Amino acid sequence: MGFAFVNNSRINGITSLNSKMGHFNFFSVHHFNVTDVTITAPGDSPNTDWLKFGFCTNINISKTHIGTGDDCIAILSGTTNMDISNVNCGPGHGISVGSLGKNKEEKNVNGLIVRDIVFNGTSDGIRIKTWESSASKILVSNFVYENIQMINVGNPINMDQKYCPHPTCEKTGDSHVQIQDLKLKNIYGTSTNKVAVNLQCSKSFPCKKVELIDINLEHKGVEAGPSTAVCENVDGSACGKMVPSALPELIQRPMGTMTLCCNTFIFSYVFV
Repeated sequence: MGFAFVNNSRINGITSLNSKMGHFNFFSVHHFNVTDVTITAPGDSPNTDWLKFGFCTNINISKTHIGTGDDCIAILSGTTNMDISNVNCGPGHGISVGSLGKNKEEKNVNGLIVRDIVFNGTSDGIRIKTWESSASKILVSNFVYENIQMINVGNPINMDQKYCPHPTCEKTGDSHVQIQDLKLKNIYGTSTNKVAVNLQCSKSFPCKKVELIDINLEHKGVEAGPSTAVCENVDGSACGKMVPSALPELIQRPMGTMTLCCNTFIFSYVFV
């Protein structure tokens, strides 16, 4: 089902079962509410995104269960002011921003709140993906992820600015998508991969003002050892419990926070 150029509307109390492609697509939709919706598709069914948004503003999604073979929610170019709360996602590929940067004339993505979410058995949880050799220079900013539980998630926190889904991708330059003003608070649970936190940002446009507060992601998979983190080209701060730790250099700031300066490292220690 598709919605285009729709204003001041809502979807409430319905079920979508085994869609052959995406369940709901939204383009240039404004002031739209989605509540009490159930989406079900097999975990191995490709391209069955539940909710896909492009060039939308003022979107609220709440009290919803999503099981699909692709992104539970996909947030694309030009989408601003979105609030997602009390959502159960699984199976699926998590809540994804992007992919971004592939095409010319893409627009900024700004103002996302994701809170009180459960990811259960998904390949990803929190995911931002931008193309490595991007055609557009845009800004991704003012994101808050808070109170999120991961239950056996493959990649709980995955910020990938080297996104390339097929072997023929062009890999001749850095992503031109700038990510900044990103807060992740009280993210906890289990990761099936050792790398529970992947912050892989652009060398030309490093991620800025990334704030980590109380991250607790334990490794629960076949590979031995504790959870680890990968961090590239990130500047920000961290406080509270950090499992795993993505903090190669801790520089005390006046207000008691710590600078995060990462550059192509993998860490397996725990900072508390």
